[in-house]
Amino acid sequence: MCSRFVLTTSPQAIAKQFHTEKAVDWKPRYNVAPSQAIPAVIRTLEHRQREMKLFQWGFLASWTQGGRLVVNYRSEDIDERPHLRESFEKWRCLIPADGFYEWRHAARETHPYYFSLKKKRPLALAGLWSPQTTQGGTVEACVVLTTAPNEVVRPVHDRMPVILEEGDYGRWLDGEVRDFKELLGLLKPFPASKLECRRVGAWVNNARHDDAKCLEPSDEPETLDLPF
Repeated sequence: MCSRFVLTTSPQAIAKQFHTEKAVDWKPRYNVAPSQAIPAVIRTLEHRQREMKLFQWGFLASWTQGGRLVVNYRSEDIDERPHLRESFEKWRCLIPADGFYEWRHAARETHPYYFSLKKKRPLALAGLWSPQTTQGGTVEACVVLTTAPNEVVRPVHDRMPVILEEGDYGRWLDGEVRDFKELLGLLKPFPASKLECRRVGAWVNNARHDDAKCLEPSDEPETLDLPF
């Protein structure tokens, strides 16, 4: 469901790819986890220019016991949830990532896999952001939207993040487009032919581990018949 990702690309390179005037202060991260501050690209109606900001990753789910953080939502549910509908209409964003992790559960074991673009460029995860009221005040937070898996992700997980093509960045960020049906075509599985995957080691399972070792291939034999 995309609860961890990687972003080691420099802030300057991210700003160039996403056409923002300024970059944010960001150090290479190999294991970005929920509740942490992450960069996201927005476009405000007031300035009509793209801007990169740091958001808390995760909406505070007030309807759950203890108000846990929810870091991703099913894109199919947007039109049925009032709080998501408001964010969709007002506050859409792009979340840059070099790639993302998913875990395959088999018996009592879990096996992490890393997915990224074959062309070795950052990908754009479709997201929503919103001001969130907490005990300490108001924070700006974001979530990742998910969809059905493509042929590369399906052997590992039954969901994948919505990944947008570069030609669709502007349309997704256009605040004047508020009709869910107009953007429904973007909320689909990313072409499998453009993604690659490899099994990585158990080091990444611990969110406190945040170094290049997270991306090292697993030295355990592969037991899954993957289509790549």
